[in-house]
Amino acid sequence: MRRLLASVGISGVGDGIRQTALPLLAAALTADPLGVSAVAVAELLPWLLVTLLAGALVDRWDRRTVVLAANTFRAVLAGVLTGLVAIQLASIPLLCLVAFGLTAAETFADAASQALLPALVGIDDLERANSRLSVVSNVTVQFVGPPLGGLLFAMRPLPFAADAVSFAASALLLRDLPPLPSPPREKSSLRRDIGEGLRFLFARPVLRAMVIAVVLSNLLMGAAFGVFVLYSLNVLHLSPAEYGLLFTAFAGGAVAGSVLAGRLRSLLGAGPAVISSMLLLGLPFLLMAVVPDAYVAGAAMVVTGIGEGVWNVLNMSLRQAVTPDALRGRVLSTFRMFGLGSGAVGAAVGGVLAALFGVRFPILAAGIALPAAAVLLLPALSTRAIEEARVS
Repeated sequence: MRRLLASVGISGVGDGIRQTALPLLAAALTADPLGVSAVAVAELLPWLLVTLLAGALVDRWDRRTVVLAANTFRAVLAGVLTGLVAIQLASIPLLCLVAFGLTAAETFADAASQALLPALVGIDDLERANSRLSVVSNVTVQFVGPPLGGLLFAMRPLPFAADAVSFAASALLLRDLPPLPSPPREKSSLRRDIGEGLRFLFARPVLRAMVIAVVLSNLLMGAAFGVFVLYSLNVLHLSPAEYGLLFTAFAGGAVAGSVLAGRLRSLLGAGPAVISSMLLLGLPFLLMAVVPDAYVAGAAMVVTGIGEGVWNVLNMSLRQAVTPDALRGRVLSTFRMFGLGSGAVGAAVGGVLAALFGVRFPILAAGIALPAAAVLLLPALSTRAIEEARVS
């Protein structure tokens, strides 16, 4: 578990640096909202197109090997981007291609990491383990990495070189993990394997409701964050470094939410805790749209980060707990496909809405629609329904 935490932390720093540097590079190459959002779409699109295949293959292969291979591939691809930026051959189509490739490999690493966690810590310790992973991920991806990305952007291609090094170091850390093969199973086609995962997911009412919640939240947040760099630079008039600090604020909230998720569930019950996290995700976007001020945006990012942290811990723990080991790669990947795939659609929609109505409009839409969705989903995500699903 310690090596996994260290690996997640090191690669997370590189991810956070790229999270800031990649949209800044896109904005430096073009002022067109459609061009900037195209990079965001490309970065999210593999969650829609590759995830089902990744989950099916993870349930066939040694999960440790999958994570190693995926991180090695990402190190090489980030290294290629570093070289191309250094010789000034970067372009929007190139950024889209690299962003797609990095996320495609991430779908395999993500599915394998989530599937192997119960084998490392046991079902009873999942919430605690997910909380620790979430804290490490949020601290590095969104607290440490983004401001570094903003500062290093003036010395490009250093942000992308750091990303490549982080992936290589992450792979080295995981080499000594014991092999974690998938459970024995009958041979079948990939199509049948994928269908089995889909049927399991949609046969359970709570998981169906969670899919709807994830799709709506990622769709709306994808629309808002797809043009957030333009909102920060052109509406709030922030510098690249200050833009990175907004995600530092988000990460601080996410760390707090990850730590407090278990306590919030004990205090409110599982259902109200999940719904509350959706409200915390959405309402700050409404505030940012109505009051375009840098300090207000910083405070709002802290609050929406708290919602993100609570949401991630509670939902991931539940999904892992109710899914058999033999199906875990497929079910969790299917969940991610619906969630992050909708984020890619949201980023595309956000670019169109920003081009038509201004960059504040997608942020306003997220601030109104996310809280409304939370209220509508409350009956389906009651504490009783969640606890029954966990027991089954």
